[in-house]
Parts: sequence; structure tokens; C-alpha cells
Amino acid sequence: MNNSTIFSDICIDNDDFIYEFKRIVEGWILSGVSLFGIIGNTLTCVILLHPEMRKSSTNLYILALSFVNIIVLIVFILSHGLRWIFYNSCSNIITSYELFYIKIFLYIYPIHITSVLTSIYLATSVTIDRFLIICLPYRMKKYHSKKSSLIVIISVCSFCIIYCLPFWFEFTHENGDNNLTLVLSSLGKHIIFRLLMRKYLYLIFVFLLPLSILIICKTFIIKQLIILRNKKRKLCTQDHSTNSITLLLLSLAGIFLLTQFPYFLFNTFYALKGPLYMETTNARLYLSVNNVLSVTNASCVFILYSFFGHKFRYVFQSMFCCCNQRKNEVIQFKLIRKPRI
Repeated sequence: MNNSTIFSDICIDNDDFIYEFKRIVEGWILSGVSLFGIIGNTLTCVILLHPEMRKSSTNLYILALSFVNIIVLIVFILSHGLRWIFYNSCSNIITSYELFYIKIFLYIYPIHITSVLTSIYLATSVTIDRFLIICLPYRMKKYHSKKSSLIVIISVCSFCIIYCLPFWFEFTHENGDNNLTLVLSSLGKHIIFRLLMRKYLYLIFVFLLPLSILIICKTFIIKQLIILRNKKRKLCTQDHSTNSITLLLLSLAGIFLLTQFPYFLFNTFYALKGPLYMETTNARLYLSVNNVLSVTNASCVFILYSFFGHKFRYVFQSMFCCCNQRKNEVIQFKLIRKPRI
């Protein structure tokens, strides 16, 4: 979650290279990936709401994650994509969209932070869920249900909303020279706010905690999968459906780490060096690339589920291909197939 991502470019100079780079990367590329991700996540939500897909508690996490990712991508388009597509390099000219952006900033900024943080913790939750299934199947079986998953999802969303409440009051509007501008509020300037929300709490709750959980859980899952694979080889049996969903979630966690770790590093530098860090050219270019990585992470669920999820593909075909044969196959399809010898 990048606390500086929306506000960082409000005062940008006339460097032609930075302008063109951001126009291409954050304008067109980010918008294109985001639109694809919105369509993909919407399809994922529709498919996971199908009766055949609602039986799995894991799918509840993916459903919640896809819904939150839609919000993340919409806000990225509003705060970065459209802003840089319509941005005017002349500092004395303010575009109509820039004025619109300034007016909606106080709302999309905290929504952006809240949705990104929720996405991070939902990705962490689904990894923990798979860790419990793979590594502690008997001890945690009674807790692994749709009801418990729903409780976790509601708890995660509540925590993220409460944690991000101060960001609703960080900025304010100021009238000057017949123009509406964005400035830090008295709360946003307060040293305690800067130290807690921008540095210490960020490093703990947004960086160290989810990143550590993801790495630890993923390591144990991979280790346990290797052990189970060796046992199944000796018994000459395989459970393809279980392997598929596990590979899906491991892929989600892997892409999350690859795309979000540079973001975490950027925010760590920003927290340590302060707002002056954003005045450097390298920081601006690095932030643009990080934003594209972030929307890529939020857009990949549909592709991964289509690749790994056998049942997901069948339900998709039955809903959108209008094929009666496929519909019958979905009804008869079982999540756990018979072992092959």
C-alpha cells in the first residue's frame, strides 16, 4: 500500500522525459491492465457465486479478494490512468480532469489505501487458509468452514477500515488564486501522525506482518507438498483437484510477493526519508513501475483460476458458452475425482 501514490505527483515539474514516461506507463499501460483486470475480476465474482463454486470456503476468500481488487483497479484508473492520459505538461494550464481529480481526491485517497490494504490482508488470509488445509488438516478441520471464512473476511475488512480511518482527515482543500488546491491538514502535518501512520505502523502492519506470514506459510506449504507428493508416488495415487487449487493459491501468493515487494521497499524509503524523497526523478519513475505492478497483481486472479481451476473452467463454459453438454458436465462434475492408478 503506497501512502504517497496519489498525492506524490500533484506538484510535478516540466521534465519532458518524466511526463512522457508517466503518460505511457501510468496513463495507457496502467489503464489498459486495469480495464482487463476489472473485467476478469467481475467474471471471477460471477463464476464464484455459482452454486457449484460456493461449496468451497476457499472460494469465499477468492470472491472477496476479486471484489476488493475491482475497487483497487477503479481507483487506480481514477487517480493515475485518466489523470496522466489527460495531463497537460504546461504548468500554467490545469485540465478539467485535474480539477475533477482535486475535488474527488479527499474521497478516493482513503478508499485507495483501504482497498489496497484489504487486498493485502485477504491475500494473506487465503494463504493462511491453504496452510491450515495442507499442513494442519486434522487439527484445524473443525474451524475450516464457510462460516469461519466469512468471519475472517469480515474481521479483515473491519480491521482495514478502522486502521485507515485517519487517512480520511490527512488532506484538505484550500482556495488560493482562484484555484482549488490540496494541502496537508493539521492532522496530516502532526508529527505523531507522520511517525505512526507513515512509518512505524506502516512498517509493522503493512510490510513486516503480511510479508512474513506469506513467506512462512508458502515455505511450509511447499515443503508439505513435496512430502505428500513422495507419499502419493509410493501409493500410486494423485488428487488433481486439490493440487490445482493449491497451485493456484501458491501462484497468487508468488505473484503478490513479486509485484508488491518493490512497493514495500518504496514505501519504506518514503517513510524513512520523508516527502523530499518524491522530488527525485528515480523515485517518480520507480513509483510508476510499482503502480503498474500493483494493478497487475490485482488483475491476475481470473487468468490463474482459468489456468489451474478445472471446475472453474467448466462453470465458466456452462455460464457463457450456452452449451447444454457443458451444463450437464458441470452438474455431474465432482470437486474430488477418483484416484488414478
